Amino acid sequence: MTFEGEDRFEHWVAKGVLYREEVNEPFEKPVQRRGQTYLGHRTVYYTPKGEEWRIPASRLISEASDKSGGWNEYFERLEGMLFGYEDWQNDWWINQGITGGGFGGLKGCCAVTAAGLAWIEAAGFRALPPINRPTLTIVMYDRDNEADQYAAILEEPDCIAVGRFNMLGRDFMKFWESQRGGPWHLPAGRIAEFNRFLRGSVEIVAQRYDAAEIKPK
Repeated sequence: MTFEGEDRFEHWVAKGVLYREEVNEPFEKPVQRRGQTYLGHRTVYYTPKGEEWRIPASRLISEASDKSGGWNEYFERLEGMLFGYEDWQNDWWINQGITGGGFGGLKGCCAVTAAGLAWIEAAGFRALPPINRPTLTIVMYDRDNEADQYAAILEEPDCIAVGRFNMLGRDFMKFWESQRGGPWHLPAGRIAEFNRFLRGSVEIVAQRYDAAEIKPK
């Protein structure tokens, strides 16, 4: 399967203006979505001719983030430098990312217990905590109904806070075969794997201080 507009690049590849590299990553088993069968994840890279070195460098940054607790502002800066942005542009972009809760992708929310909150703080707000129940329920952040959404999450048993995180959509969907729309139920044993794909920090966006008081962060 090709992506929309892919054919428009082929002219420039044929003329030698662009270099093209395709990477195919097969799934362990075929995935059925919306009546179609998917065999794997396909990525197509393009660079100006003569700058092919940027592709393995980009993949190396991504691999390093996977092995270092997930994507953060430092990897974001390296990627920006690789793409040729100036320091002031990277500074602006990273500040936007930090104040906005991450560096693009989907925003998900989940309930956090007292023990989980202490774990997140000890981990430097870089990961979701382990849990002592079978699954972690995740919902997509709803900007238009933020207060109601946080209040509903805080009603879950033992919940004292709401955690919010960012993840690229393609990474998020690696954990679900066909389900869309949520809520999603992440098995407890896959939380550490899930954390590898987080972009930026885990935010505590609302917290319950007693049985009757809920405060947005």
